[in-house]
Amino acid sequence: MSSKKNNMTNTSNFTPKGDLGALFAQARMFNQLNDQLSTLLPDAFKTLSLCTLKDNTATFVTHNQAVAFRAQKQQDALLDILKNLDTLSSIQKIIIKVDLTEH
Repeated sequence: MSSKKNNMTNTSNFTPKGDLGALFAQARMFNQLNDQLSTLLPDAFKTLSLCTLKDNTATFVTHNQAVAFRAQKQQDALLDILKNLDTLSSIQKIIIKVDLTEH
């Protein structure tokens, strides 16, 4: 019998290779951006979460339909907030989606 040590991996420092590594990097980037946005967004929009950036468009998701409705009506204000972050300064359009799945 060989004796194996139980090696634990600290997942916060785990960096896989290939496509999975790219997904990890993207997830870390979105986590950092959402952390920065949480300090800039008004309380009414705190449940918005940035989930996609593509073609100068930022997509937010929320579980609250009322927040999504208010965010749709105040897209210019949200764009101004996004432009405060260098990474998001090129965003020209916002999409708001509602995630109704139960957890």
